[in-house]
Amino acid sequence: MKNINIYWLLLIPLTMMGLACTDLEDVALDAESFDRPSEAGAGSDPAGLLQGAYNQLNGFSDQAGLYALLEHTSDEMQGPTRGTDWSDFGVWRQLHLHAWDPSHEYVFSAWNTLNLGQLRATQVIEAPGATEKQKAEASFLRAVFLFYIVDLYGQVPIRLDLDDPEEIPTVLSRSEATDRIIDDLDFAVANLPALTNNTGVATLEAAHFLRAKVYLNRAVYTAASASGPYDFSNADMQEVINSVDAIIGTGSLSLSDSYWDNFIPTNRTASTEIIFARRNEIGNAIASVQNRFKMTLHYNQTPDGWNGFTTVADFYNKWGDTDDERKGEAIQGITDRIGLRAGFLEGQQYAGDGTPLTDRGGAPLVFTPDVSLLYSNERQGIRVIKYLPDPDNLQQDLIGTDYILFRFADAWLMKAEALFRSGNTAEALSMVNELRIKRDADPLTSLSESALLDERGFELYWEGWRRNDQIRFGTFLEAYQNKEVSPMHVVLFPIPQRAMDTNPNFTQNPGY
Repeated sequence: MKNINIYWLLLIPLTMMGLACTDLEDVALDAESFDRPSEAGAGSDPAGLLQGAYNQLNGFSDQAGLYALLEHTSDEMQGPTRGTDWSDFGVWRQLHLHAWDPSHEYVFSAWNTLNLGQLRATQVIEAPGATEKQKAEASFLRAVFLFYIVDLYGQVPIRLDLDDPEEIPTVLSRSEATDRIIDDLDFAVANLPALTNNTGVATLEAAHFLRAKVYLNRAVYTAASASGPYDFSNADMQEVINSVDAIIGTGSLSLSDSYWDNFIPTNRTASTEIIFARRNEIGNAIASVQNRFKMTLHYNQTPDGWNGFTTVADFYNKWGDTDDERKGEAIQGITDRIGLRAGFLEGQQYAGDGTPLTDRGGAPLVFTPDVSLLYSNERQGIRVIKYLPDPDNLQQDLIGTDYILFRFADAWLMKAEALFRSGNTAEALSMVNELRIKRDADPLTSLSESALLDERGFELYWEGWRRNDQIRFGTFLEAYQNKEVSPMHVVLFPIPQRAMDTNPNFTQNPGY
């Protein structure tokens, strides 16, 4: 580990613009600038530096920035404008329409979040007093941040000379950066302990999860063209299977008996699937899940929301008429008290006592699939509740639900996909059906690429993986509600203009 490079981009202080319908006090933002490429050195505190690297993960729980790039660009989320609400200078519409450019606010803020994260992790690795375990945790965290930079932008800036703050950072290609990520994860796997009862720290299982994710997407990251075609080698798929089998083999995780145990306020103890999460406490939620329901709920629901994001009708229609619990159901102790169901909210909405709700104009609060990006009323668009509010904590902004980053069911489906791509269709079908039966869904009689993608959507919707999945399965550019067929270059975001202006080693991604 002595020859580790310092990863660095000249970070510009981030100023978040106000959101028309968003209470920004509900969002924890952590942005700052550095005058030097690293603060590691004599007298530095590895534990404090490591905590700073962990804290950078809080950016994943904001509804803007990273999450917006991961979900609003996919076929399962959109942000319609309602009058003047949620117009926000078109930032949400541009994401849904695949019409962003290098100056887009969230393209820039996500870039800053990720590059600051990989810097902080590298500071730990380079700190003279860091233990092997601290270096392993930091290597895992750096791999997390690098993975998203590679996935979203395709290029990674690194600084080769720590002692020269004037040096212009070198830029790694997508393939080169992928190799670096695998190296970090192999070191983490060799030096991290297995999961016990703290899902908020790096563990063997978390490192294997990300390792499987990297190998599953390695064909995408090493392709001659970012838009494909992709060659999923049997060797890469075997690495996916090996890492997922290592997770299964620890015996510490399993598919939860109830899907919604993963997302209720007591998910830390109820779920058997949490591999890696940001751990929140009531009144001290460092990565609050509150905006996950606030961003979609109507003002007159309980709790009141910002009346923003909806799902896409094409995605919702994939479910059809099903008893699959993941589509939605009443949750005892929540629905009977505040009226809110889990999953997709369509049709008339109700209060906890069964009273039909109305919108602010007195019309019945009936959510419909029809929705326009430019001209929607308060009722249009099917809403989604993934994380559920705490009826005993409605007056507090910071509820104690843990925000999940890596989940066992995702690992389970990664193995099924790897089996399918390497020709073991029968075993892959068996795994998919084991999950579906657990979720009260009818088993499939056959398996195809489209069925696998659908299953990942049914299981993981609104959890931040849909863009990644659609690109790998080749559906990201297709037309769906309120979006036409996209040009091929949008499978990568542009390097932010402010980064291009400060580093001539970048070559702007094609099409921008």
